[in-house]
Amino acid sequence: MSMEHERVERIAVLGSGAMGHGIAQVAAGAGYTVTVRDIARELIDGARQRIEVNLKRNVERGRMKEEEARALMGRISFTVDLAEAVRGADLVIEAIPEDLELKRKVWEEVSGNAGGGAIFATNTSSLSITQIAKAVPHPERFLGMHFFNPPTHMRLVEVIPGKKTGAQAIETVKSVASRLGKTTVVVKKDVAGFIVNRVLITYLNEAAKLVETGRWTKEQVDSAMQYGAKMPMGPFMLSDLIGLDIVYNILRVFEKGLGPKYRPARSIEALFKEKKLGQKTGEGFYGYKARPTVTEEVGRGFDTNLLLRPLLEEAEKVVSEGIADRESVDTAMKLGANLPMGPFEMKGVR
Repeated sequence: MSMEHERVERIAVLGSGAMGHGIAQVAAGAGYTVTVRDIARELIDGARQRIEVNLKRNVERGRMKEEEARALMGRISFTVDLAEAVRGADLVIEAIPEDLELKRKVWEEVSGNAGGGAIFATNTSSLSITQIAKAVPHPERFLGMHFFNPPTHMRLVEVIPGKKTGAQAIETVKSVASRLGKTTVVVKKDVAGFIVNRVLITYLNEAAKLVETGRWTKEQVDSAMQYGAKMPMGPFMLSDLIGLDIVYNILRVFEKGLGPKYRPARSIEALFKEKKLGQKTGEGFYGYKARPTVTEEVGRGFDTNLLLRPLLEEAEKVVSEGIADRESVDTAMKLGANLPMGPFEMKGVR
């Protein structure tokens, strides 16, 4: 590895929400000096508290020593001043809401304040890297760095070059990700949903469409996929966990870019419009006053192939469209979606 890749010492994280504060914690844990920036003091304070709670839990569980937690916290500073956050940064990671205009506005501001050699990375799950990169004067230093939620636990980072991203930026981000303890998969084409969301969110949509036929219940499908297909949880619980706003918005992007087959299922759209977004609002496909569970018996009579088949078909499309090879798809789906096996590994077994 050349010295060039190693020059990242300071990282700025823009946005302190679910993803931002987690990325900051992981980066500080790997020894980087980190500045977290958000638009309001209370957002920053909330992020600091969440990191402190995470670290306290790690100490209590014996995962780290008290002094390690203190040192980690000491490497993170918080600010509402964007110019101050990015001034000395070698890598700027933006993790703000999925809104193209908003992201472009922030990147224009970053460009005016960051140092000449800084690498710019956007943590987007569905937007075009090439489109966002139009906001910066040096698109060769701009790329996608897609973390998975929560970044403290999920081991995958999808690295997505835009049309003009240079090899140097890709190598730098890969080496940073590996120092963060992450496995990277490089996405060969800047397309909606990249690898994991393209396959996973389509599968969630197909599950909702199946239940809308009235032949099965959501509990039946969730149980069959959890116990029969050995998924960590069924598609409806997973949709609630991810957030139905996120699922719906990604499907809208797919529908626009990939065609009407990807149109959000009626039930997903209805819940989105009613603002029943899943766990975070206390209600989605399930209610969350108590934690929903399904028994193995409930799943009898549902053939898991009805959902495994479309999952595999989508994985095949990702390969045939030149987005990634089979091995990358399998790695990405196991580490980014917690699947017990990659789609192509399943194909070998079935």
